[in-house]
Amino acid sequence: MLANLGGGERLAVLGAFITFGGWLLFDLLIDEYSLGHLTFALAVVILAAAFAHHRGSSGSVPLPYPAVLFGSAGMLGLLGVWDFVEEVRNGIFDTDGATIIGALIYYVGTVMAGIGGLQLRGRKG
Repeated sequence: MLANLGGGERLAVLGAFITFGGWLLFDLLIDEYSLGHLTFALAVVILAAAFAHHRGSSGSVPLPYPAVLFGSAGMLGLLGVWDFVEEVRNGIFDTDGATIIGALIYYVGTVMAGIGGLQLRGRKG
């Protein structure tokens, strides 16, 4: 499925996948770094929308796929940048190694999704 994605779409989906994988590993399994519910939900929306769109089952979705991807990925990117600024202020890099690695994975995934969302701006279908 990844081979069928366009440039911005690929970045948005890959960023959401990295964010979801970071949540799965660092929040659910080892409980070191928490991403937050909204970030998790946006990553799931991006992945589900891409899966439904490329499997041909998005006909019943009332919103156009590029708009869903643009909005969700853009919001995910904004949340990642916002959290980065807040956590640098609060000294995230003065904590243990697992927390730092979890945070860096989160930042990379969210910013990647945000950049992909910006590349989708104005796309019609």
